[in-house]
Amino acid sequence: METKDTFLKLFLRHNNHLFSFIITLVPNYSEAEDLLQETASLMWQKFDTFEPGTNFWAWARQIARYKISNYYRTKKQEFRLDEDLLDHLCAANEKVTQNLHERRAALTGCLKKLNPEDSKLIHRKYFQKESIADIARQTDRSLPTLYKQMSFIYFLLQSCIRKTLLAWGLES
Repeated sequence: METKDTFLKLFLRHNNHLFSFIITLVPNYSEAEDLLQETASLMWQKFDTFEPGTNFWAWARQIARYKISNYYRTKKQEFRLDEDLLDHLCAANEKVTQNLHERRAALTGCLKKLNPEDSKLIHRKYFQKESIADIARQTDRSLPTLYKQMSFIYFLLQSCIRKTLLAWGLES
């Protein structure tokens, strides 16, 4: 039972990240979803080979890479992705996402530094999934004014994230 719980916790923590990795290499959404399911199934079958305490994401990514390689190998007349190109794309993807966790941690800290009004706008837009038009209507603000305010908030967050990563020694 503990193995099942451990796998589920780790998989659920990395599920979205894994799908993002797959969809960047397999641009057909439904095929990417199928590959995610196949990857999850293979990960479950091979979970006894995972070394506890090591990098689950790297292990999962390698299994997904194997499934993606297999996917392209079985393509007949359709577009096929060369193994060298797939390796290059995987390396590029890893480089782009390697600081993802640090960037998210920085964003979390920066969100806490926003003034209450700006924080509420971000919360409504991204957590409650309200449209800018709806927020403008409900707060009696013009759409251009609200877009300008959101743009300023984005600038503040980007600046804060950059400064935070610099302070952590993760960006130059």
